[in-house]
Amino acid sequence: MRKLYLDMKHTTGIAGAYRMDATALSNAAGVNLGNLVFRHALRFIISDLDAFEPVTGPEYRDIVQSEKPDHVLVSCANWLGQTQRDEQFNLGRAEMVEAADCTVTAFGLGVQAPAMDAERPIRLGPNSIRLARALSERAPQLSVRDELTRRTLEASGITNAVVTGCPSNFINCDPDLGRRVAARAAHLAGRLTRWDEVRSAISEVTGGHVASGAVLKRQMAMLDETPAFYILQTPGLLPFVLGERTNITDLYRENNPFMGQSGRLSKALLSKVLHFGNVEAWLDFSRTCDLSFGMRIHGTMVPLQAGVPSVLVAHDSRTVGLAAAMGVPWISPEQFLTIHDAGPQAMLDAFAGQIEGYDAKRKVLAGVMKNLVEASGLRPHAELLRLV
Repeated sequence: MRKLYLDMKHTTGIAGAYRMDATALSNAAGVNLGNLVFRHALRFIISDLDAFEPVTGPEYRDIVQSEKPDHVLVSCANWLGQTQRDEQFNLGRAEMVEAADCTVTAFGLGVQAPAMDAERPIRLGPNSIRLARALSERAPQLSVRDELTRRTLEASGITNAVVTGCPSNFINCDPDLGRRVAARAAHLAGRLTRWDEVRSAISEVTGGHVASGAVLKRQMAMLDETPAFYILQTPGLLPFVLGERTNITDLYRENNPFMGQSGRLSKALLSKVLHFGNVEAWLDFSRTCDLSFGMRIHGTMVPLQAGVPSVLVAHDSRTVGLAAAMGVPWISPEQFLTIHDAGPQAMLDAFAGQIEGYDAKRKVLAGVMKNLVEASGLRPHAELLRLV
């Protein structure tokens, strides 16, 4: 019987990415290049991942009509949203999971809540609850990203959810990673006093927070004035940097720190914006940087796993809860503005003040992940076992 990995065709890197236009590249990654990151991480969690055949949704539907799979893997991310679009997607997802008369091992299911301080269970729509129950019923344990997701599912009668954080937390399974990055941050704090001395990796801004525009404006100025790079994940700027159009999107135009200086922002973007269709290449670039910060969780996890002091600018309860579960340093958008004004040492201090418990928290999460993998009838990877 076949073992299926219900996901995208590309789970570590996009084959032939350099030949794709912006639309094809974005679609290959599920409309966010960060999606590649937690899928790549499964290679360090499950030892026999290559025994599973990656299939898209339409391919999966065709297969299960005539052949029942033996086991199905699913990468979930923040599927449990509250919008009509989420409900529409989750109806189809629930139907696909229900068609599997076998063990379904899901990784990283999470709720999407806009508020920064959401603590009570999130009210989910019927299709989202149906999806969560379908996943829960087909697995001894259900991996969820944070405590808010676990409480939300428990409120709907789902009691086998366990908090594992994001799989991306296990790309680099050095048991002393947190300690090593803390030492690097301490060394950098002793010699970096101005932003123009810092090679920064800035993860892409996300809209929706009241301070998103102010954060973006500050970051765009850094591209022009400092050795900083801006890492794209979503489609907005891809057509511009790939030369398919000459205009930039409204979000960037409206938060241009160089108003009245024709072409200055465009030049900064063309010289300093990067995107990665391969996680290993992203990791390799990240290690050349001194510091990373920004509003994308996977844009934070990649440099952290590469040994770079990294701070998430958390914009909602999902990112706050996920960072807290993993012990990843985070600040609010408003704090970012204050810290940025104070200089790179303040950012490194913010990192150092939170990274101390990272290794211990990751050890606990690795144990939970190991137990989930084994309970699902799979073998944990030797890299994961280094952390247990």
